[in-house]
Amino acid sequence: MRLFDFLRKSDFNKGVELSVAGHYAEALDSFDRALAHHPGHVDTWNNRGAALSNLGRHEEALRSYDMALQIEPGHCIAWMNRGSALEGLGRYEEAIESYDRALSINPKQAGAWNDRGSALSTLGRYTEALEAFENAVRHDDELAPAWTSRGHALHALGRHEEAILSYERAQKIEPRYVDAWALRGASLFSLGRYSDAIESCDQAIAIYPDFCLPWYIRGAALDALGRHAEAVLAWENVIGLVAEARFQWYYRGLALARLGRNHEAIEAFERARTSPRKICVLDPSDEEIQRAGEREIVGQGVC
Repeated sequence: MRLFDFLRKSDFNKGVELSVAGHYAEALDSFDRALAHHPGHVDTWNNRGAALSNLGRHEEALRSYDMALQIEPGHCIAWMNRGSALEGLGRYEEAIESYDRALSINPKQAGAWNDRGSALSTLGRYTEALEAFENAVRHDDELAPAWTSRGHALHALGRHEEAILSYERAQKIEPRYVDAWALRGASLFSLGRYSDAIESCDQAIAIYPDFCLPWYIRGAALDALGRHAEAVLAWENVIGLVAEARFQWYYRGLALARLGRNHEAIEAFERARTSPRKICVLDPSDEEIQRAGEREIVGQGVC
């Protein structure tokens, strides 16, 4: 093996190890060193893009994926990752096109179907999203995120009983999958099964106490049962959590509105609206934030 091949492989492997450990900045340095020795290595460009995406540097990640695809246009994973970077930039239609390119290469790639569904959900195109999630679980029936996202799409379409079954399928695969427990609570709430909703949210909170969604739903369910003092405590937990994502600001705004702290609620909804959207079925659209602000500030509705 020639020296530069050894150095490239050594730096590439080190970058992969660092990425797996969550040390993305250090991984990026390793991938850059590997590319200095071998600029035509497609997997280095792809993994470099993934490190950049995990650092929130989506524009740079996109350029890295484009370099990978210039070298190997049929690289399915690079097309998928490119779609993820586009979603990070809020360019959802383009992201769907990237996922479609990945699926044209490998129609059985469950992850691409799941990512396509998530982008469609973010755009509010839940019927199309559901079809994508159905394809995802058809090709990999052990993919818990796809079962959870399928449930979310069903919930958005008003098919709450089916949504609950989808969440429960995810829970069988990954019993500690917190999104499935929280979103199951939302569907139970929508069916008026408030005590069951509280139990589901309690399971989510036990897994991840700093997740604001189950605290908000728990408060809404307690309020519906007439347990108003307990509801206030739940909503205050939402407010006390560090808001790092769009959906967290959104539920913070809802909780503040329910507590009559309208000026703070308006500020929270604005923070939600201006926060970057991620690949997350929990992230509300700008329209959902606007409607929630108008509805809650005038004291109508809960969920």
